[in-house]
Amino acid sequence: MNADERMRGRRAGRVSGCSGRATAGTQAPPDQLDPAALSRLACELESEDLARSIAGTYLRMLETRLARASSALARRDEAAAMDVLLSLRVSSATVGLVVLEAAVLHVIDAVRRGELDLARERGSSLLGLADGARCALRSHLERPVLSALA
Repeated sequence: MNADERMRGRRAGRVSGCSGRATAGTQAPPDQLDPAALSRLACELESEDLARSIAGTYLRMLETRLARASSALARRDEAAAMDVLLSLRVSSATVGLVVLEAAVLHVIDAVRRGELDLARERGSSLLGLADGARCALRSHLERPVLSALA
C-alpha cells in the first residue's frame, strides 16, 4: 500500500490512529518505518540513549513542524516552506519514517516547481500520514534494544 492509498483509507476511516502504547489493531503498517535507521543512528552516535532522545524530540516537535509547513504553504511563502520541509524530510529519514519522508519530498518537489497549490494540497496530507508515523515510531521505541553497540 503506498502513501496515497493509505491516505485514502484514512479519509474513509479505515485506518485507526495510535495514542500512547501501540496495541493490536492500532499499529501502523510495517512499511511506515525503517527500523534499521535508529539502529544506524545509535551506532553512529555510539549511544542508544541519544538516538532514542533524538526520536523523542522528533515526536514532540512533529505537530509544530507540520503546522509551520502548512502555514508557510498557505501564505505562499516558498522560502519558509522549504526551510521547514527540508528539515522535516531529513529528520524523518534520520528516525526512519520512510512514508512520511517520501510524502514530504513530494511537497518539496511541488514547491521547487512553483506549483504552490499542489504543494498545499500535498502538504495537507502530511497531517494524516503523521498519525501513522507517530504510531510506528512509538511502537519501535517501546522495544528494549535499538542496536547492538560494540
